[in-house]
Amino acid sequence: MTIHEAIRARRTLRDFENRPVDRATLERIVEAGLQAPSNDHLRSWEFIVVDTPAERLRLLAEIRQEFPAADVAAWLDGWRSTDPLQRAMYLDGVPKQHRMLLTAGTLLLPCFRQPHPLLQPASQSDLNGFASIWCCIENMLLAAAAEGIGGVTRIPFPRESIHLKRVLSIPADYEVACYLALGYPAPEASHPRQHAPAAAERIRIGHW
Repeated sequence: MTIHEAIRARRTLRDFENRPVDRATLERIVEAGLQAPSNDHLRSWEFIVVDTPAERLRLLAEIRQEFPAADVAAWLDGWRSTDPLQRAMYLDGVPKQHRMLLTAGTLLLPCFRQPHPLLQPASQSDLNGFASIWCCIENMLLAAAAEGIGGVTRIPFPRESIHLKRVLSIPADYEVACYLALGYPAPEASHPRQHAPAAAERIRIGHW
């Protein structure tokens, strides 16, 4: 698969087949992530794999398990969301937040070194570590797509971050970038349509 084919194949997946991702495949995916550039040139990244159901349930204790569609719709109304594709994506994805992390073939926690408070940056440069780890995560999602594996990310809320760091004994100067769920698509996996603007529509020459 070429890089452009992998980019086209890379889709957010929340409905997984009951099939684990074997360790050799996972290592190839992480190896792709480790090829990404890092802000400090040290690639100070660590990856925690959480695969047993008991470990995952403990890890996901701070995530709401049930999120009825009516609650999602009310939240979107409060947010003044009127775009039909955006609403459809949230209505499909939000109720699956807990289940997708529990049932994925593997659950990975990418961690990055963050010596300054992530949510209290003194300047934009203090967010370089966070920006770098996302280059790594996208590499992993593209490598997963090349393996026929789909994925989805969820950025933890503050209370979830505290819980994750405590349960997983993560050092104080490291943060969890996201939950990264990877797995093989279930036969009935949904793929809500997204906006697909043409590059020519978004390129501005010389000025806005």
